[in-house]
Amino acid sequence: MSGLPASIADTDRVTDVMLRDPKTVPWDATVGEVRDILANPSVELLLLAEGSTFRGAIAEIPDDARPDAPARDFAETNPKTISPTESAGVAFELTARNPTRRVVVVDDDGRLLGLVCVDRARTRFCGIATRSPG
Repeated sequence: MSGLPASIADTDRVTDVMLRDPKTVPWDATVGEVRDILANPSVELLLLAEGSTFRGAIAEIPDDARPDAPARDFAETNPKTISPTESAGVAFELTARNPTRRVVVVDDDGRLLGLVCVDRARTRFCGIATRSPG
């Protein structure tokens, strides 16, 4: 891991670097629905929500899972999460150490706000425009 990218300021917070519209499905989504979305190679983690409340995350579905089965049966219900007010530096370190390179952003009430992700090389945040260091 190379540390915090130079394009991120010391004052940046999670809200400055998170993806605000991550791939999300309802809590009652089926395996078939989730499988279709995860077939897209750019989707590495799918979030499950009940209304605005975060309920779990799915990175993969077993091949033998029935298409009509509830996808939540394969969800990790307690993945890494982070507060939107945490520093971008802490977010980068936590996300880069996570095997999925993703950390869910929730508020104190468990409301889903976004997703922090880093690229495969673990050198920059996903979806964040590069800006010149200060």
